[in-house]
Amino acid sequence: MKKILLLIAFTLICGIASAQLFKKKSTVVEPKYQAGAVPVVNGKVTFEETITAEGLSATEIEERVNAWIKSRYVEPTVISVKRYESEQPGCTIIKGEEYIVFRNTFLVLNRARIYYYLTITAKDGACTFNMSRITYWHDDESEKGGIHMKAENWITDDMAFDKKGRLKNYESKFRCKTIDLKDQLVEEIKNILNSK
Repeated sequence: MKKILLLIAFTLICGIASAQLFKKKSTVVEPKYQAGAVPVVNGKVTFEETITAEGLSATEIEERVNAWIKSRYVEPTVISVKRYESEQPGCTIIKGEEYIVFRNTFLVLNRARIYYYLTITAKDGACTFNMSRITYWHDDESEKGGIHMKAENWITDDMAFDKKGRLKNYESKFRCKTIDLKDQLVEEIKNILNSK
């Protein structure tokens, strides 16, 4: 009797796991991932946005951004971060390296490393957010060393959509996760600049 119950439990667990692995993806794509969502400037993928911070001076904005960098860019959130000196006043430049996770289930962990440069330029009442020089390293733990990709060759409108205007399966994972990361960084900066 115990063997039958164990067999039934095992069969149920395997069924649930395989359903997670092979569940059909929705073909509906959110507007924020559609054509035009990944801007290309001078041939390079570049996300740029102005973030307002009413009542804050450029120095106060820079201090808050620096505090945010120190608290956010630590393990295990990120793999590494490097800070660069800028000759431009109020300009903060970092190179970030972290994981973007496509699937994390009981049996599967599918992720890639994303590398990017983040430039935040402060002025009185606002700052400019610029995320550029984005590259990926997928399947980095494989015996062959994985695949290195530039965002320009992977997530742009030309590369991520098929001839019918639908997102390609493989490229869409990187496109969506990159946009999500950019949105997350912008939201975090907005929060630290607008907190009392």
